[in-house]
Amino acid sequence: MRWFNIFVARLRALLGREAVIRDIDEEMRLHVEMETEANVGRGMPLVEARRTALKSFGTYDTVRDAAYGVRGGGMIETLLQDIRYGARVLAKHKGFTAVAVLTLGLGIGANTAIFSVVNELLLRPLPFPDAERLVMLWEVTPEGRRENTTSRANFRGWREQSTNFERMAAFSDQRLSLTGGGNPEEVSVQLATPELFRVLGVEPILGRGMTEEDIRPGAPEVAVLSYGLWQRRFGGDPQVVGRPITLNGAPCTVVGVLPAGFQWHIRKRSGTARPAEVWTVLTMPTEGSGVRGRFLSVVARLKPGVSLEQAEAEMKTIHARLEQDAPQSNKGYGTEVIQLREQFVGNVRPALLILLGAVGFVLLIACANVANLMLSRAAAREKEIALRTALGASRWRVVRQLLTESLLLAVLGSLLGLVIAWWGISALVAISPRDLVNLQGVGLNLTVLAWTLAVSLLTGIIFGIAPALEATRLNLNDALKEGSKGAGGQGVRSSGLRGALVITEVALALVLLASAGLLMKSFDRLQKIDTGFDTNNVLTMVVRLPDGKYREDHQMVAFFRQATERIRTLPGVHNAGMVNFLPLYGGLGSATGFTVEGRPAPQPGEEPGTNVRVADAGYFGAMGIPLLRGRNFTELEASEARRVVLISESMARRHFPGEDPLGKRINVAMFEQPTPTEIVGIVGDVRYDSLTDAAEPTVYFPHPDLTYPFMTLIVRTAGDPAEMAPAVRRELSAIDPDQPVSDVRTMRQVMTDTTGRARFNTLLLGFFAGLATLLAAIGIFGVMNYSVALRTREIGIRMALGAQQGQVLLLILKQGLLLTLIGIGIGVAGALALTRVMTSLLFGVEATDPATFATIVLLLAVVSSIACYIPARRATRIDPLIALRYE
Repeated sequence: MRWFNIFVARLRALLGREAVIRDIDEEMRLHVEMETEANVGRGMPLVEARRTALKSFGTYDTVRDAAYGVRGGGMIETLLQDIRYGARVLAKHKGFTAVAVLTLGLGIGANTAIFSVVNELLLRPLPFPDAERLVMLWEVTPEGRRENTTSRANFRGWREQSTNFERMAAFSDQRLSLTGGGNPEEVSVQLATPELFRVLGVEPILGRGMTEEDIRPGAPEVAVLSYGLWQRRFGGDPQVVGRPITLNGAPCTVVGVLPAGFQWHIRKRSGTARPAEVWTVLTMPTEGSGVRGRFLSVVARLKPGVSLEQAEAEMKTIHARLEQDAPQSNKGYGTEVIQLREQFVGNVRPALLILLGAVGFVLLIACANVANLMLSRAAAREKEIALRTALGASRWRVVRQLLTESLLLAVLGSLLGLVIAWWGISALVAISPRDLVNLQGVGLNLTVLAWTLAVSLLTGIIFGIAPALEATRLNLNDALKEGSKGAGGQGVRSSGLRGALVITEVALALVLLASAGLLMKSFDRLQKIDTGFDTNNVLTMVVRLPDGKYREDHQMVAFFRQATERIRTLPGVHNAGMVNFLPLYGGLGSATGFTVEGRPAPQPGEEPGTNVRVADAGYFGAMGIPLLRGRNFTELEASEARRVVLISESMARRHFPGEDPLGKRINVAMFEQPTPTEIVGIVGDVRYDSLTDAAEPTVYFPHPDLTYPFMTLIVRTAGDPAEMAPAVRRELSAIDPDQPVSDVRTMRQVMTDTTGRARFNTLLLGFFAGLATLLAAIGIFGVMNYSVALRTREIGIRMALGAQQGQVLLLILKQGLLLTLIGIGIGVAGALALTRVMTSLLFGVEATDPATFATIVLLLAVVSSIACYIPARRATRIDPLIALRYE
């Protein structure tokens, strides 16, 4: 290499002169010609001989670019040079570039998709003016049930006595039949006090909102339409204001249309479980009118400068006064104030943050993999880097060039990541549960693009800095030796960093696998809960009778009785029944106190409580709810009020311990006057509010005793229940051609919707954990494969000295499994600490469940063993003679 040393000295002497590039070209040509002649002399074909000569020292472009890098220039000029050179390097090594970009694209794409959801639900301002001042006001029941609705009397007291709120509005959702402007259909109607739109800060785009004049006695009924209903039913007619429509048989006049972007739906305690399409005025009876019941949700706007704590303290004081004034209805109740954003996403927030953390782990694993690839490339480029340094380039100058290449990879990965994110967002929306906050606005907006850019730049630095620093730690004399191929010295030095990266990947993958395993076990437990009813082959649909057509109780009773009788005669129908509120339908239903005849009268407000449902005799058979004792409702009780009830098993157990409740009479506070009813039967418990809450005491009234204008029909079929829906609709139309139905679903679909959030969380975290495991396995495989390449000569010597294939296999496996075991140990410690934040998402499973952790450790060990075995197996097939000549 004497000629090369002279060449380097000459270059250094000529640095900064224009002749340096010509000298480099001349010396490179001379070197390549000499090497080519030598290779031809060894018997190589001319083309292969020249290609080998070029690879042994580099290409003309490499050395020329090295000289340019040393010569420097302005900041912009050198940056452009770095970018051009980095682009050429990546283009020349297409396989390396493709693998790195795909790995980064998966990590960045997953991060972008999840961040778009987090941005939409947690970060993006709500579409209301000064939304941070909007709050929901709820009651807390004596049993501790949160976010409970309030009564009209209590709302009146809150509004009149509060000083910390600018405005306050109450509302309640109902299903009503709409006629006028098209075919009859059932719509979701929100009855609200006139202040609602002023509280929310929304102005109609046509006409006006509701005013105080609309609640005057004798004032005509008015309606405000949603933008969607205006477009769908009225074709966007600008003359719709003033048009008459009919809601539930009652005439009213359209006075306004709301903006297209207005979205207002509080699912908790909603009577429809879907956004409102029409708003009408909620009447507020005068004080002392005797109107009872808690069915109002309340939204309020805080005054400027008032904190949430101040509002909560005032609400507690006001409610304490109301409790003293009306202990019979307010004893034991409390209040709570919840910010509107928290109301929308409160129970979604932990899951979203966990998923954001999970994709962050996936991105870190991707970075570790690409860092390993960069280390391999740096080892292969050792001579090029040595040449740059020999020409006078500083270590920072070389590091900057390598970081530029890393950032180029990150930018390419982010472009692919945006494509993956676009697809991923569509998939997220498709699999998101129905009750999740509206995700239709999720997309690639400027905030998300800024996040992606920031992530890509940070990613490029994370995976690029360590390989760049490692690559510039070299010995020029060794690196510039003619026989050096660059992989040896660099590869040995970087083995510790490679091992650390693999350990990190394994540890992060284990944390994700443990988290996903806990969610899967929790979801499995959730699906195995005894709900108290059979979901197989059951069809449900809601029927709401219009008040104008069915004014009398006996008319409603006759319609529903005739409907169930006709449905039972359909071929393929085993049974049919009805209930006012379906189980697991969003916590809807009635609850009140009761007294037992013959027992001492409790103090006002201290009566035992019970849920109340209205059903017929067919309901229990259609739902598979067992009759445990006594009898079911009779035909006579299905047609006229006979003052009888059925009670649930938990009701009998809790309120009639050690005695037989059959034949006893109770007064349930669902009537204005005490109305004794006889207990004639005991049925099994049913989980009505949620899967995770225990079944509560329940009283079942027959429909004539407690008449409702809306009921849910339940049809048990022999085959697929969805196929029976058209036939059931025809039977209802035969009774009343103008009667619409809604929410046609099977009980399987109801259960799927109920477990939707748990399934959503489990699917996503499981997918990310699987992706992390795959990336970790690829990382282990890559490191072990490279290790075998570095140790080829050593393995050849061992085998030449008599080592058996099994010994070589064990030698390589030991190296890989040691890294895996260290990573597993760190990962278990991290998982034990981090999975505790998932407690709120788990059901029936501890966050430190030993069985789950043992299974995950075993799974990761098996995957890692496979990733180590393939390179180890290749090592056993090395020919010692070839290995001893290996450089």
